[in-house]
Amino acid sequence: MADWRQVMNLAEDAKKQMLLHQKKGEKKFDKLLKQFGADGMIFFKRAEAYEAMNENMKANADYRKAMALFPMEKWKSIAREGVHRTAEK
Repeated sequence: MADWRQVMNLAEDAKKQMLLHQKKGEKKFDKLLKQFGADGMIFFKRAEAYEAMNENMKANADYRKAMALFPMEKWKSIAREGVHRTAEK
């Protein structure tokens, strides 16, 4: 079983892939979600990628999922900022 650092690194790699080639990145995220669907970091990193691509509705939905899944208030707060940022655009 992967620890949170490994999941974060895998999600960051998927984000980088998505910024280079959206469909390949989305497939990578789909695989991660099948493995670690209850980890908010996967939704958070995908939200960052969508936000960078100006796909704010998708980013907003993923930030909301991340916020609901994160156990730590620090990360909930960071995801909440993303929700607000992507709702304004």
